[in-house]
Amino acid sequence: MKKILVGIFALLLTNASPADELPFNILVQDESVVQALRSKDADVWIKLSEAHLGATITVRISNENGDFYRNWFTGDADLVSSGYRSAGIWTDRVQTQSNYIEYWVDGVLVLHLERK
Repeated sequence: MKKILVGIFALLLTNASPADELPFNILVQDESVVQALRSKDADVWIKLSEAHLGATITVRISNENGDFYRNWFTGDADLVSSGYRSAGIWTDRVQTQSNYIEYWVDGVLVLHLERK
């Protein structure tokens, strides 16, 4: 029985968590606003805390850290997402190949990602 438990524990340790599988380094994350994020290919989703479900999120992208922001498909540098979201779900999906992604709430940077 002891060997089985040790084997299960070792297996759990070798399985990477979703955060380890992200193709991003997290430079800034205010976990009181953005609780979690996930990514697949060029898509990125975030999970907001319940206190911020109605927040307006502004997403900005750039090729270099601190560089000029790139324009989205809308022609604007700011991609704005607003409205009430349900608790505990992945929302605010963006699709980009940019090296840097910034999420802003009320003029405050709450998530800054760097592509690995």
